[in-house]
Amino acid sequence: MLIIVAFFIALSCGRIYIPPTEIVHALFSPHSNPATANIIYNIRLPRIIAAVLIGAGLAMSGCAFQSVFHNLLVSPDILGVSYGAAVGAASAILLGLGIWFTQLFAFICGIIAVSATLLIARIIHQRGTLIIVLAGIVVSGFMQALIGLLKYIADPDSQLQSIVYWQLGSLAKVDISSIIAVFPMLAIGAVILIFFRWHLTILSLGDQNAQTIGINVAFERLLIIGASTLLTAATVCLSGNIGWVGLVIPHISRLLVGDNTRRTLPIAGLVGALFLLIVDTLARSLSAGEIPLSILTGFIGAPLFIYILIKKKVRLN
Repeated sequence: MLIIVAFFIALSCGRIYIPPTEIVHALFSPHSNPATANIIYNIRLPRIIAAVLIGAGLAMSGCAFQSVFHNLLVSPDILGVSYGAAVGAASAILLGLGIWFTQLFAFICGIIAVSATLLIARIIHQRGTLIIVLAGIVVSGFMQALIGLLKYIADPDSQLQSIVYWQLGSLAKVDISSIIAVFPMLAIGAVILIFFRWHLTILSLGDQNAQTIGINVAFERLLIIGASTLLTAATVCLSGNIGWVGLVIPHISRLLVGDNTRRTLPIAGLVGALFLLIVDTLARSLSAGEIPLSILTGFIGAPLFIYILIKKKVRLN
């Protein structure tokens, strides 16, 4: 219900306010105002669809990462997946490649980033909640340095703006064709996570418990990491880096329905979709220019996460 309300508010709000009656007329009447219909169908509706898909994808991938790594402090951006995918997308832009190669590069670099995070954590030979987080910070820092290098060598007239767009996060350039291009990646990743959500709760309890009931731990962990990375790479292809969604939204979902991932994962998708839809509406309504999404998610997500840490008393060790 809240998503439906947010949907109509998002259609109405923006640089040009559209009254609800005109929105209904444009959606359901063939004789609506052409200018209003153009704004709704070609500008706002694609952004709304993208915000819903991206919010759901980031939240679900964050929830899956937290379960499969037995770590409530990880997320796609903390593990380095988001920045790795951004490096892949920026590399494709620098090479002048199309959307399909951008997706492929983003996915490959996202996989490389999360693999590097896990490898560093294994080399350290220590167990604890903070080890993977620290390894992810190292990988994220390296990936950010690579993004800086790509920005430095990019053509300032034709390429730099696109790379900065990926880094800050925005839905200003989203259209239906770009949504259609990345939808298969989003759909495949989401279907895999939803299908295997029954096992995520068991995996979060430890490998020994999962093996006892016959789960192929290595295969399912690899599959879930791959699906989560696929989701993250697809969102980066659409909007660039958007932080905090994959970290905070799963915690909010657990506050709502408990720690059972079978319920938490789909709820995280719904809450993430609602959250990013609201944030994108604010981004294009609060000022004459558009505010990058990562700025707003940071301002909203950081205080929310502090509140959740205090409320749940999440242990760091």
